[in-house]
Amino acid sequence: MIVKNEAQNLAHCLDSVRDLVDEMVILDTGSTDGTVEIARGYGACVESFTWIDDFAAARNACLEHCTGDWILVLDADEAIDSADHAAIRTAIESTSAQGLMLWMRNYLRTGAFMGCSGEAQANDGHYREGSTFSHHISRRALRLFRRQGEPVYRGRVHELAETYFDEHHLPLEDLEAVIHHYGKTDMDRDMAKQAEYTRMAKAEAAARPEDLDAHYNVIQEGLMIEDWAAVLASAKAFLALRDRAPLLVYLGAAMACQGLGRSAEALDYLQPVLAQEPDHPAALCVKGEALASLGRTAEAQQALLAAMERNPAFTLPFLKLAELLERCGDLENARSVLEAGLDQNPKDLVLWTHLVALSARKAPDRVAADAWDAIQAVPDGGKGVWHLIVAHHLLASGAQQEACLVLERGLAVFPDHAELRAALEAARIRAHP
Repeated sequence: MIVKNEAQNLAHCLDSVRDLVDEMVILDTGSTDGTVEIARGYGACVESFTWIDDFAAARNACLEHCTGDWILVLDADEAIDSADHAAIRTAIESTSAQGLMLWMRNYLRTGAFMGCSGEAQANDGHYREGSTFSHHISRRALRLFRRQGEPVYRGRVHELAETYFDEHHLPLEDLEAVIHHYGKTDMDRDMAKQAEYTRMAKAEAAARPEDLDAHYNVIQEGLMIEDWAAVLASAKAFLALRDRAPLLVYLGAAMACQGLGRSAEALDYLQPVLAQEPDHPAALCVKGEALASLGRTAEAQQALLAAMERNPAFTLPFLKLAELLERCGDLENARSVLEAGLDQNPKDLVLWTHLVALSARKAPDRVAADAWDAIQAVPDGGKGVWHLIVAHHLLASGAQQEACLVLERGLAVFPDHAELRAALEAARIRAHP
């Protein structure tokens, strides 16, 4: 592992593999929060590394300290469910392959997400790990391989070992085991990380303008933080270097054009995607946004409805259609669309956020009930706002004790929320004058 300031995550990760691995090797890149002490408490070999804006360099430096026959590579915000331990042990004891491709399951708090491997999927809850989160995106990745005795990772951002194994014709096999990744469940922290990754990706693309992987990384990272100018520039650079490109390049260019207010261009970039996959949910969603911006409302609704039907777990089309209907003044149908999305995705944080916000703007008589339903579905959602809405409604109704209970529940989730604490103190005074 390579780590920096991961005290809040590290113990969970190491607990998940302590019965699976023979040694733990951790390369610290400058932690100041107790990460190193936690690692040593688990008996890990901890080495220091000066960060040089290069994930591959750090990974390779960490590998130098490993002594096992097989290397399992994890990040601190990842874990392996104990249900997969036996399969992993059996695989490394029986396979003749040089590496095993595991599933990377990135958990999400909303289905309104599209990554390089596709749009979000509903979480089936099969594993104990990650069972509380509503969605995930999954892809294969080489995270378990025989120690090679030389550097295997390439790429300053999105470092990969796959290229090394491919170039050396080293056989790989798929293994039906999962690495559970929680980094995207803390949405604020993830956005900060994505901004840093985007900065590094842009620097790499500037230094290596002929490198397709560098431009692809800019597209992939820039989409996460809506750096539309960078995404479009790298998409154009990629297409100038190669006539045919992965669908994400065209889709990223379309999303960037839409974000920049160039809707007609967005439709042009979507053509290769929809020609290959006419019912591509993310492409249909962007198409719907672009058509709406061009005033083609009926066509926009048709595209968004098609995206919703194709993958009901992908909740971004529900949000976009609800926004379009609200702009058209059709508030009841806007609400119905959000409710339909929640019927399919009852724990989707962003859908609940939009429903409560819609009520607050347009139907204040409903907002307290909606906020209470949101709390039941996503107890740690709303950043305290939902609890305040419900508590204020209860206080206005004379239900001081019930309001105190709601505020106490909010503080259990958001202990540093000053407004919740102040509201609780005031409610207690009213309840016991």
